[in-house]
Amino acid sequence: MRLLIAIINDPDLITDILDEFYKEDIRGATVMDSMGMAHIMAHHVPFFSRFAEFGEDSQRNKTIFAVVESDEIREKAVKAIEEITGDLDESDTGIVITMPIDYCKGLAKLKGDE
Repeated sequence: MRLLIAIINDPDLITDILDEFYKEDIRGATVMDSMGMAHIMAHHVPFFSRFAEFGEDSQRNKTIFAVVESDEIREKAVKAIEEITGDLDESDTGIVITMPIDYCKGLAKLKGDE
C-alpha cells in the first residue's frame, strides 16, 4: 500500500482528474489547496518576488492524496493524471510521488475488497 501525492499546477484540472480516477475505480482521494515555495517566499523576501506569477489563481495549486493498493493502481492513477495534464515531465504540469504506508486504519473498503 502506498500514499500517492499529486501536486497539480492548474487547479482547474482537478475535477477532470478526479473524473478519470473514478473511471479507473480509484476512490477516496482527498484534495487540498497548496502553494509553491516561491510564491510564499515572494511575500517575505523581495528577491523571490520576481519568480512569482501575478494573479491570485496562478499562485495556487491543488494537491491530491490517495491511498493506492498496488503498483498497477499507481500506474493507472498516473496515467489518469497525465491524460488531463499532459506529460508530467513537461514544465508547469505537476508532480507525483508515492511513499510506502506501514500503517493504515479507517480506510473504507469497497464492495468485494473484504
